[in-house]
Amino acid sequence: MVRSGSRTETIGPLLDSMFGLFVWAAHFLIIYTVTATACQTTLRYTNSQSRSGLAIALALVTVATAAIVVLHAVSRRRRFRGDPERQFRLRVTIGSSAVATVAIVWQLFAFVLVPLCA
Repeated sequence: MVRSGSRTETIGPLLDSMFGLFVWAAHFLIIYTVTATACQTTLRYTNSQSRSGLAIALALVTVATAAIVVLHAVSRRRRFRGDPERQFRLRVTIGSSAVATVAIVWQLFAFVLVPLCA
């Protein structure tokens, strides 16, 4: 049971507003850790087909992550657009999700422009 004015009631909406930025940070950490680990262990000694397979997998994960952030923002908009008390928090959620989506998609350029394990 959550009491009115409790920490969960206060912190939960704040964390929900920053969901996109948390997902972006986790995505950033995961893709670069996977890439660095793969390059240091196996991909350094394999052919270009394996490298392109990893690049495609990372691109798919990036697109899926961006879709998760966009779907979260859309679901919050549908849920709270009629509630005048939550309009500011809704705008913060949509804005931070937009920034996070741009940051996530921007990471695709690294896969396109820089060869893996170069």
